[in-house]
Amino acid sequence: MRQIAAETQMQTKDSLIEDLWSIGVKPGMDLMVHSSLSAIGWVLGGAPTVVTALLEVIGRQGTLVMPSATPLCADPTSWDEVSVPDKWLEDIRINLPVFDVKTTPTTMGAIAECFRTWPHTIRSNHPISSVCANGARAQEIVSEHALAFSEGAGTPFEKLYDLNASVLLLGVGFNRCTVLHFAESLVSNRRTKLSRFPMLKDGQRIWEEVPDMGNDNSTHFPAVGEKFVADKNAQSGLIGQAKSTLFSVPELVRFARPYFEKFL
Repeated sequence: MRQIAAETQMQTKDSLIEDLWSIGVKPGMDLMVHSSLSAIGWVLGGAPTVVTALLEVIGRQGTLVMPSATPLCADPTSWDEVSVPDKWLEDIRINLPVFDVKTTPTTMGAIAECFRTWPHTIRSNHPISSVCANGARAQEIVSEHALAFSEGAGTPFEKLYDLNASVLLLGVGFNRCTVLHFAESLVSNRRTKLSRFPMLKDGQRIWEEVPDMGNDNSTHFPAVGEKFVADKNAQSGLIGQAKSTLFSVPELVRFARPYFEKFL
């Protein structure tokens, strides 16, 4: 039996709702959440409690959005989460399952995976960079997701910008803030890479290769976030025990573009 330390503070749905209100989450918000369940502390009911609290605060007129990316559906040479022996690479490519919008799990954490399977949650159909949404504008946000530059134009990230949505970094830093990829996609000197993944086309399994935004690897995103928060463009506080930050998507994008134009 695992013993919970006596000094541990238990988090409940009601305590999380109170913390969400305190940081500035409101009814009617279109809210993208990047999260870490472990950072919140001991949550009674686990990830479903967090999802329930978020949905209750934004209400039926709001939309909850979370990344549901599947990087392990890409070519194994691009995997960051696991390193496999070179002798496995061809067998992996031959047998790698094609992304299924309904069943392929995300690797974005326990809260995001719980949200993916939540009643009425819908998901964009991108093989490696999908986004899930639940609420009033869910269909509008996830219905279009371009294969190339999967965080740029013609994607849910552009739609969040257009809708004046907000982002909540719940226990994670700006290194996890995908909207910064969208901001970078708007500048001429953006960093790029090629993404390669299997997909079905006319009923046939093929390998698709498309241009995509390059990985930041905590090179610039944390610095942008630090400057953005220092300029008082965000609200910060604790949700449970998780250091969290709430801010506007358009405000971050407008702030980040000059930085990328100067420093990339």
